[in-house]
Amino acid sequence: LIAAFLICSALNGLASSQKQYHIPNFRTNWFKANEFCNSIGMQLATIKSRAENNAVAEYIRSTDKFNEVSSSFWLGGTDLAEQDTWTWTSTGALVTFTNWTPGEPNNGGGVEHCIQLVYIPGFNQRWTWNDNNCKTKYYYFVCENRPGCFGSVTFSENDFSGNNTSL
Repeated sequence: LIAAFLICSALNGLASSQKQYHIPNFRTNWFKANEFCNSIGMQLATIKSRAENNAVAEYIRSTDKFNEVSSSFWLGGTDLAEQDTWTWTSTGALVTFTNWTPGEPNNGGGVEHCIQLVYIPGFNQRWTWNDNNCKTKYYYFVCENRPGCFGSVTFSENDFSGNNTSL
């Protein structure tokens, strides 16, 4: 079972600038990834700077979900509400920092509306972003603690790798 203990800013007006990341032990589409992160009191990862992009990449590299040949992970960005207006689903805030792979986002086939962080050296994609079909089922995803929350999070072996990091 999942046990989560988070103390959020609503309690004391306290906030934490640290982010903790977790990658569950299953792959799924963007919608189910978003739902899962929310169900455990977290959210799909948001990346607001080069430093955060690098921190998420380093975290992924430290897990058993990383593959030197090809690795792709869902993030919390989407343009589902309005084409070409990218927002972070957790807050509705516009995506201001971007790290798109050259030629992206391209809305390939008219169905690519969710952001994934991609490492595919053969295609010159080294921790850059790609827009992909949100219904694609074979990607891991990165959950992060919600802003203003800190504390400990414990997950069952079946749900999480147990790896975490802070920024």
